[in-house]
Amino acid sequence: MKMKSSFFTFIVLALSVMIIGCKKKKKEEVERIIPVEVYVAAPDSISSYIKLTGGIEAQNDAFVYSKTSEKLTSVNVKPGDRVKAGQILAVQYNKAALQGKLLAEASLKSAKIQLQSKQDDFNRMKNLLAKNAISKQQYDLAKSQYDVAQVALEQAAAAMEQADVQYENTILRAPFDGRVGMVYFEVNEMVAAGQQVIKIVNANTVKAKLRVPAVDIQKISVGQHVKASFPSLPDTQFIGTVEKIDEAVDPLTRTLEIEVRLNNQNNLLKSGLFGEFLVQTDRRTASVVVSEMTVMTQTSIATDEKGIQTEKHDYYIYTVNKGRALKKSIAPGLFSGGFMELAQGANFGDSIIVAGQNILKDGDSVRVVSKAGR
Repeated sequence: MKMKSSFFTFIVLALSVMIIGCKKKKKEEVERIIPVEVYVAAPDSISSYIKLTGGIEAQNDAFVYSKTSEKLTSVNVKPGDRVKAGQILAVQYNKAALQGKLLAEASLKSAKIQLQSKQDDFNRMKNLLAKNAISKQQYDLAKSQYDVAQVALEQAAAAMEQADVQYENTILRAPFDGRVGMVYFEVNEMVAAGQQVIKIVNANTVKAKLRVPAVDIQKISVGQHVKASFPSLPDTQFIGTVEKIDEAVDPLTRTLEIEVRLNNQNNLLKSGLFGEFLVQTDRRTASVVVSEMTVMTQTSIATDEKGIQTEKHDYYIYTVNKGRALKKSIAPGLFSGGFMELAQGANFGDSIIVAGQNILKDGDSVRVVSKAGR
């Protein structure tokens, strides 16, 4: 009877152990379903850049110089004013020049009238000579007077041109559309010929002269897209293009100078600002692009016939396929700003695991808890 009781107790304990073991096994299987976050691959774009630093200056800076030694009688602009090409900025004393211009105009008008009169006389004498109504001497005199009148008109025209120049030299005009950067003199101040009176800046565009390391020279070409940012303008990005490339590399610095032009329509950029410039060297569209953290790397050592060892890097990602993690080898493309192009191995529509992939193995059961952007 005791033996039957002991056997029955053993059976109960064994069944209990089996039941507990099954429960533990089921519990372990449930715990192996790993929650993950995925990005459903869609066509995207990515660009690669060369990072350069440098300062900016106005695209066109020009000084308006005095061409005559006279006092300023008017200054029509102040720093910051917008001006148009040809606009009068300031005027120097020009009463004498104006009088000279008026006299020259009168002399030119008189010379034209005199020439017309002498031409009429000459034509009449020519007709009379043809009819033998006058002597050759009378004809020659009329022709001589006509020739003198022609010379007088030419001299009057030259004097008029000179008077115009002298008068115009007292008027200071804007050489191009832009903004007044500086005014160096005030009204009634004497200005000597050749002195800088006003500085004009082309405010709509600015330029930056940047140095490109020799290793990156082949990646640079005219027309490339440029993004610029400045510490003093932290919330604004400026767009530009590569305008010029020097022909020769500086032998001392092993760099090549390029010139970048930036749009400055809002006039936020000032000469002398120092900033960072990203020159776009390549761009891919309709690509699968993910965060670099999404891609896993496996490094192995390869030994060739000569015993030389080299590192080999294999890149892979995990995707979700029927509730399981699927390991896929990929070929990386462009890298930019923490993102990577998957040039091969990934397709549009793939559910790429972007969170939780670090603890996965190929074939693990997974549960998608959320979908995210790249």
